[in-house]
Amino acid sequence: MKTLGPVTNARRISHPAVFPALGRHLFQSLMELICPSHCLVCSRSISDNHAWLCPACWAELQENLQAQPCPVCGHNVGSYALLKGRCHRCQKRRPVVRRVVRVGDYQKILRELILTLKFRRAGRLDLFLGDLLATAVAAASDYRQIDFLVPVPLHWRRRWSRGYDQAELLARAAATQLRPHGLSLPVRTDLARIRHTPPQTSLSPTERLINLRGAFAVRPGHPFTGRHICLIDDVTTTGTTLRVAAQTLRKAGAKSVRAAVLAVAANN
Repeated sequence: MKTLGPVTNARRISHPAVFPALGRHLFQSLMELICPSHCLVCSRSISDNHAWLCPACWAELQENLQAQPCPVCGHNVGSYALLKGRCHRCQKRRPVVRRVVRVGDYQKILRELILTLKFRRAGRLDLFLGDLLATAVAAASDYRQIDFLVPVPLHWRRRWSRGYDQAELLARAAATQLRPHGLSLPVRTDLARIRHTPPQTSLSPTERLINLRGAFAVRPGHPFTGRHICLIDDVTTTGTTLRVAAQTLRKAGAKSVRAAVLAVAANN
């Protein structure tokens, strides 16, 4: 009877450099994830191992963050365009989503970063964007009463084809980055998208609402009753997705719903 022992040993001896080389490769890959050496946007070399963007891209991103948003819906407004703390869109409404905080406008560098996260998940980009989102949440004093972070979910078919849910990645990264700010917020995925819907991009506000009707539900045994929830998503435009998701949570017993997004896109 043939034995496999000698053959196995011979193979191990004949390739002595495989495992050390593999170890070096894994170490280099790990260091690139933790301390990237190239800009996430333009791929220029970065001299600062603790930076994610080159100085030029970082400066452009910071410029994006300077705009004055409405504290309710998150859309851009001038400092003199607010009346009693609300923009003209929010004056006559009692929004289901009590407040939306955002990192910046959906344009230029921030837009590129979001699209990269959404469709390619380059490196550990969710950590960088989650840190930005956590900073926005921590700066909003009324968000300190939040009990849970709840990502706006993809339908299982879209998640399966993409391989991940970017909103969940953001929520988990933001939860980690909020701890140094004194906020310990569990991420709950009890909100589910139960109906596969076409993308919202080309639809009017009314069509978006119809498109999402009945799209969300909460799982049995959810912990949302009487709790304050913060929805997490990458981009909002008209706010329809956040509104429908919030209505589902409120019907399930949530006391209040806020939201935090990376970017708000102009609704022209």
